[in-house]
Amino acid sequence: MDSLADIKDVIRDFLAHANYKSPGSECDVELRTKLAAELALWPTDINPAVVSKILDGSCVYAETTYGHTTSQHRFFIALYTACLMYVDDLGERDLDAVMRFTGRFAKGEEQPNPVLNRLAGLLRQAHELWTQYGADAIIAGTLDAVTAMYVEYTAQALVIKPSATRFPYYLRTRAGIGPPYIHFVFMNSWRPTPQSYLQLLPYMEHWTLGTNLSFYKEELAGETNNYVHLRAAAEETSATDVLRELVNEVLETAGKMSVLTSQDPELAALWEKYFQGYLEFSLKAKRYRLAELGYQA
Repeated sequence: MDSLADIKDVIRDFLAHANYKSPGSECDVELRTKLAAELALWPTDINPAVVSKILDGSCVYAETTYGHTTSQHRFFIALYTACLMYVDDLGERDLDAVMRFTGRFAKGEEQPNPVLNRLAGLLRQAHELWTQYGADAIIAGTLDAVTAMYVEYTAQALVIKPSATRFPYYLRTRAGIGPPYIHFVFMNSWRPTPQSYLQLLPYMEHWTLGTNLSFYKEELAGETNNYVHLRAAAEETSATDVLRELVNEVLETAGKMSVLTSQDPELAALWEKYFQGYLEFSLKAKRYRLAELGYQA
């Protein structure tokens, strides 16, 4: 484990340079009540304390990062997030169900688990809420992510070769669920086609996947199969040095986003909402434990 003091310093440096200004997102009581009713129907094979964390984390994410969307969109996003958090946990108990999710979805078959069935149903609703391109990306990205979750479980003992420097980002772009969460920003009622923001998408995804504000809690838990550690192994350097490099990369990407949106005030405002909302979520999410670094949302 790298020095936690150094890791704290890197994260503080990032937040300072990101010019975080809390949007002050409000708690969506209706959303939380509705999602709690859904989760009450979940199987009993998961610890109630974990369900409570899933409920809070999913709602905070929808309330902050996607607060500009309609209540229908926010509920979809919160439930989708809860389902994927469940799938990630399910791999410890029923890895076969995770492995076969994509195949069953493609064949239109019933999933062996009600939460997996709910996730499959959400994917079939995506075109009602997002553009054709956005919904396609949400569906494809979700299938990619569930497959990557399976790979992460089965490859935990994988030794990263020093020359495999592209592999950590390859796995991160799939397991990180980047495309769905980027396209959630752009409701179909905002603009009917993605042409005006198409060139921004890779930068938004790079910024989101590179921010890595979950790394602090992962380091506290002793996790070493995350992007930072995989990249450190491939590059033969320390996790702290990788984290510092990521800070530079995402800050540079944020600057690029400001340039790319400068001629479109509506798009610039939407990017700023997403940028600040994502940071607010990271600070509010109890599981990230960033309050221990002296930061409050």
